Amino acid sequence: MSQSFDPKDLEEICSRKPTKFKMKKADYKELGRNTLLGSVDLVFGALGAAVLTVGALNNNNKAISKSESDDLGYGYKDGNQGYGYYFGDIKDDD
Repeated sequence: MSQSFDPKDLEEICSRKPTKFKMKKADYKELGRNTLLGSVDLVFGALGAAVLTVGALNNNNKAISKSESDDLGYGYKDGNQGYGYYFGDIKDDD
């Protein structure tokens, strides 16, 4: 079974007189309102994306700086002499 238009329907559609749509004052008001609301949504979306991007980049930088300080600082970690409390690169065996 073919999923195309019936030739009679195509002839009927093509024989119709073209009509012009006249916009009324209310149509212009609605178009302006919808344009304004759309532009406001666009601005909020762009600001939200910018905030999320800055937050993600900031968290990534904190993670990098924390991992660099872990290698140099004191505390419990899994170092080259096993897990334990380290003073810099020296493990405290007490």
